[in-house]
Amino acid sequence: MLGPNKKHATEEIRNPPSDDSYSMIQALFAKNKEIGIYTLSLTILELINQEQIKCDIDLDESYDVGSKLTSEDMEVMKKITFRIANKGELKTSETLAINLLKNMNKNKKFNLKFMAKQSNNPSIANKFEKDLEEFAKAIENENEYDGKNYRDLLENGKLTSKGKELKKEWKDFQGYLESEELSKKYPPESADENSAQILYASCFDIEKNALKSRENNAPLTDFIDKDGYKLLNIIFNNALLHVSEKRKGDGIFYGVNDKYTIPGGG
Repeated sequence: MLGPNKKHATEEIRNPPSDDSYSMIQALFAKNKEIGIYTLSLTILELINQEQIKCDIDLDESYDVGSKLTSEDMEVMKKITFRIANKGELKTSETLAINLLKNMNKNKKFNLKFMAKQSNNPSIANKFEKDLEEFAKAIENENEYDGKNYRDLLENGKLTSKGKELKKEWKDFQGYLESEELSKKYPPESADENSAQILYASCFDIEKNALKSRENNAPLTDFIDKDGYKLLNIIFNNALLHVSEKRKGDGIFYGVNDKYTIPGGG
């Protein structure tokens, strides 16, 4: 992986290369060029950071999810509770993400274990898929992204020369986030910047590595400390695996795989 030149790095390495949304950074420079469950999970992380979703965790120790879900993982999920407290003005995609959670859990307060169990229900999974599609379209509209073209960075599904250069810069920033040496030398200057860096790290699936060199000083960072981003992706992935109304040709890719299954599924 490319990374920053540690010898010549300056405090400027702390600055993200662009002001693109977390969703677009994840789509263009990390996993794929689609909007789906990872984007939804990132949006929920943002909402936790904004305190639009209150996250209460009854677990002190750090936690890592293994290659397969275990009964211990389910007990950890039980100790992570979401309470939807959205107030004020939200983007359309954020409102849709919150409504998706309400529809899935039939309540404004629930723990992740309950949501995981709900994801096994085909009728709930069917509604989740429809809600996810509506959410994905809102993200695309907000970013003026049609899946193949985005600003002057993506054209017909391929990164432009400017897009390729920006990708290299994001690789350097990713290297900074993962580097214990650089993170200690140029640490985030506030709790807000600390959380923002963890959000950026989540775009590249390196959030736990980044947190090792940063403070766990906010609800978002505590959620990440318990592998919360990964747990959300597993739950949403499981819901799509339980969809009974299979549809084709909608142009939406969700990144679904069956690596993890939620106990109690059909």
